[in-house]
Amino acid sequence: MFDLARLSPLFARWRRRVIFWLPGLLGLFLLLSGAGTGLDQLLRNMRDGIRSHPASGEIHIVEIDARSLAEFGKWPLPRRIHAAAIDRLHRAGARSIAFDVDFSATSRPAEDDRLAAALERARGSVVLPTFRQYAGSNSSHYVDNIPIKSFKENAFLAAVNVFPDPDGYIRHMPLGLDTAGVPRPSLASMVAERQAGIGRQFRIDYAIEPSSIPRHSLVDLVSGNIPDAALAGKRVVIGATAVEMGDRYAVPRHGVIPGVVIQVLAAETLLAGPVPRQWSAVYPLLLALIFVAASLGIRSRRLGSAFFVVSTLGVLTLPLATEALFSISLPLAPALAVLAAAALLSGAAFVAEQYLRRALTDEATGLPNLAALEIATARAPANVVVARIDRFAAIASGLGPDATARLVLRVAERLGFAKAETDIYRTDEASLAWIERPGDEESLDDRIDAIAAVMRSPVECGRLVDVTLAFGLATAEHGNAKQLVANASLAAFHASQKGIRWERFVDADSDETNWHLSLLGELDAAMESGQLWNAYQPKLDIRSGQIVGVEALVRWMHPERGPIAPDSFVPLVEEHGRARDLTVHVLEQALEDAFRWSEEGHPIGVAVNVSATLLRDHEFIELVGQILARSAVPTGRVTIEVTESAAMNSPEQAIAALESWRALGVAISIDDYGTGQSSLGYLQKLPATELKIDKSFIQTICTDSRNAIMVRSTVALAHELGMKVVAEGIEEAACLHLLEQMGCDTGQGYFIGRPMSAKALLDFLSERSREAA
Repeated sequence: MFDLARLSPLFARWRRRVIFWLPGLLGLFLLLSGAGTGLDQLLRNMRDGIRSHPASGEIHIVEIDARSLAEFGKWPLPRRIHAAAIDRLHRAGARSIAFDVDFSATSRPAEDDRLAAALERARGSVVLPTFRQYAGSNSSHYVDNIPIKSFKENAFLAAVNVFPDPDGYIRHMPLGLDTAGVPRPSLASMVAERQAGIGRQFRIDYAIEPSSIPRHSLVDLVSGNIPDAALAGKRVVIGATAVEMGDRYAVPRHGVIPGVVIQVLAAETLLAGPVPRQWSAVYPLLLALIFVAASLGIRSRRLGSAFFVVSTLGVLTLPLATEALFSISLPLAPALAVLAAAALLSGAAFVAEQYLRRALTDEATGLPNLAALEIATARAPANVVVARIDRFAAIASGLGPDATARLVLRVAERLGFAKAETDIYRTDEASLAWIERPGDEESLDDRIDAIAAVMRSPVECGRLVDVTLAFGLATAEHGNAKQLVANASLAAFHASQKGIRWERFVDADSDETNWHLSLLGELDAAMESGQLWNAYQPKLDIRSGQIVGVEALVRWMHPERGPIAPDSFVPLVEEHGRARDLTVHVLEQALEDAFRWSEEGHPIGVAVNVSATLLRDHEFIELVGQILARSAVPTGRVTIEVTESAAMNSPEQAIAALESWRALGVAISIDDYGTGQSSLGYLQKLPATELKIDKSFIQTICTDSRNAIMVRSTVALAHELGMKVVAEGIEEAACLHLLEQMGCDTGQGYFIGRPMSAKALLDFLSERSREAA
């Protein structure tokens, strides 16, 4: 496997020494510097996954969960609850009772007395926590938290401090610590009844599955809903698991878990066998060097390779055995570095070949990529045609990565049928391209017509999907391959906007792009000068006939170009990362205007649209809360609107963002419902209070029975799910009347009112009030 004689006679003479000593020096460097810690942690996580096993069942958790907080009131709980828990566990015959709850401060005397009495009745079977913490956020001094005197007189004290590694993960637990000048065992040592070595730490065994630890809610324990037999002879740890308590830490394999679970995992580790130890990485390093030297001494390349593979597997599995049998960990990073370096020296040519293949191929589909197209066009002048898949993001979100890759391949095959003997390149996730030799573009129109005919039938990729393509052509005089692809993509985008099949790139397209960039440069000045302003479209309560709210719609009145349509600048703002600034401007102005209307006797709600990109922006999510807190407008009058596709593209992030705003009292509206590929049942997972049916369905309900059925069923199902329904795009009385019959809650559209300035809306509201009077 190490035959590199062809590369150089000199290397052939020195190859064994080089292959042995260079990896050896690398392993020595890692050993002395500790640079391989991250790899060792990753390997440990993998081994823990292989050794995954349930907890012993000897240690139970009584969790202060959300149900307990709801039953007993806000934190801290009355100490009579803890007293009741001790009495209940003592009567049930629990072997020991440990608390991961701070009792270092007094509460009401009667409450403290009840807990002290319960501790006395327990006759020394209770462990209370001590811990050390900084005196203040900027202080370097420590404060030791010890249970108050009446508690500690009848209880054992144990340290509950945890010490994160530099990356923030909890991997180790002390056997014992000094707190308040007294050596104390850790909570894990006390629960496991193991001798404590003060200042000594051990590695927590995260092969134990936290979900297998028996858990009971505190409310069930105190209420007597847990049979005594379930607790008799068990070691019980009481601590907080409710998310709002905040006592949660990052750990390997299992993510962020409550502190009490970490304490129990540590106790389970000690209960399972010897105290875990870690030996030096020198031992596996020496073993790896022996294996490398032995493989170099085998003349047969095939046998040498087989021996090397088996040796590497032996080094990898060695810690698995020592951890399972003797609780001994062996860091492998230096040893694996030796083995990897030796293998890389012999396989450099193969790696280079594979790298070149990957560099010229799209990973998901196996199609040649942009780099391959660059090589192909370097041979001779060429034109480039780009085919862009419309609505690609929505399609990819609905299909998933594997089905999306199959869809792209099927589309590429159809393009290949229309353009025979031509390679199809994937130049980005939504684009395919091919090369047109000069003169071939004259027949391009006919060939694109043929492609359009082929694309009329749905694409099979595990399910049938309708795919629409837009094409752009860029000719050779417009630059190199990358520039040609960029220009052709821009032409395809313009063709899609115009509703035509294809368009040729011209220099004016670049001028338009430059104009867009100049607009972005003027954005801040436009917000400060008032060129960017809010228009408001009224929203009608269909049942009462009252205006109950408005939707804020941003407008730009440019001093030179006049009114600029939102479609001309909002996508650019989002694409260039300025959506946060624009949305904050719109939200603040909307809140100011809503307060002014309220002062004039019109306390209506206001809705603000939030871009999909902002649902991943944690700073923006917090900023919205700060803006709402400063505003005099009640949050109950504020609605945040997100499009259906935005909620679908990143559902986990969308749910997190929307739940944080919903917790502030803000209403959440799913906009443009019906235009994406989600189901109403799926949207139920979102914390939405309102559903806006897209105008493309509303405007035809009087003439299209299928749309009417869809709208009627959506209204009914949304109501069943506890959501209100807004119909947008109402342009005639008959449509409004039909929506009223369907039970739709709110209407919006030109028939009710066009978008108007804040002052015009005030006049509009005042006029309606006078008419109603």
